[in-house]
Amino acid sequence: MKWFNRLFLLLLALPVLLVIVFWGLKNNFPGDNLADMLEQQAAGRFGIPLQVSPVELEWQGFQIPELVLMRAAGWKFLPRGDLFILENLTFQFLPTLLKRSIELSSNSHGGDFELKTDLFMEDQISSNFKNIQLKTIPALSGLSYADVEGVLGLETTVNNLSALRTGKTSIPEGELKGALENVKIRLIGMAMIFPQLDLPPVEFSSIDFELSLGPVMQIRKINLKGMLTGMMEGTLRMNPKKLEASLLDLRVQLVPSPELSSSLGTLAMVLKSYQCGNRIDIQLKGPLNRMPPPKRRPCS
Repeated sequence: MKWFNRLFLLLLALPVLLVIVFWGLKNNFPGDNLADMLEQQAAGRFGIPLQVSPVELEWQGFQIPELVLMRAAGWKFLPRGDLFILENLTFQFLPTLLKRSIELSSNSHGGDFELKTDLFMEDQISSNFKNIQLKTIPALSGLSYADVEGVLGLETTVNNLSALRTGKTSIPEGELKGALENVKIRLIGMAMIFPQLDLPPVEFSSIDFELSLGPVMQIRKINLKGMLTGMMEGTLRMNPKKLEASLLDLRVQLVPSPELSSSLGTLAMVLKSYQCGNRIDIQLKGPLNRMPPPKRRPCS
């Protein structure tokens, strides 16, 4: 019976010992150093500036209370400061052991974020954003020329992670698709340009999009439903040294709603020159930072 009593005492003591060991590790965990390493790796290998709060050790894995994407020096078309925030970013040990994959999850701007990569497929990484509230994203709320609202769902797959990590390229290759719902866009400062124009917010019930990422991005579809209904498709030839100088070739077909058409005022006369019947049918072609005026496509 003595061996049984000893075993019983050991089983009682084991959880206490585990708690003591865990708290010892937690209190001495090098969370600041790991956060610094993540920032350096993101900036050095991918050119992505991050602000990472100290990594915390939890029972089931690691957690980063806040990870902030900052504006890089070359991203001049975006507002200064924070662009996008992930909260409570969690890495759990169990999926890594059972599924042989690395899985991250977090809260983000009223929705959820997930990232997955297979341990044996180092080139591929996928992410999923659900129910992201656009008006809470600093990159959009900080725009000086527009107010943007809506809900975003987005799936991405990148297939050339090794090349990105080693610096062989700075352009991701893969797929991007998603949808926006209940979108409302209000342009700011239009009254200064067109004093007689009282343009209401442009609303969309849905915007679906699908892109193929690469040196020449294929814009397979952008379908809009709302006060502007129609589609866009084309290409964007990426300029890795100067993204804002990338070359766009985009066909745009849009039909404005009667409500929007009646509110355009003098701008309606300008748009008339681009219309075939009630449909706007134009081609945008040129560098993003020096885009020439759109050209009307021949009416069929």
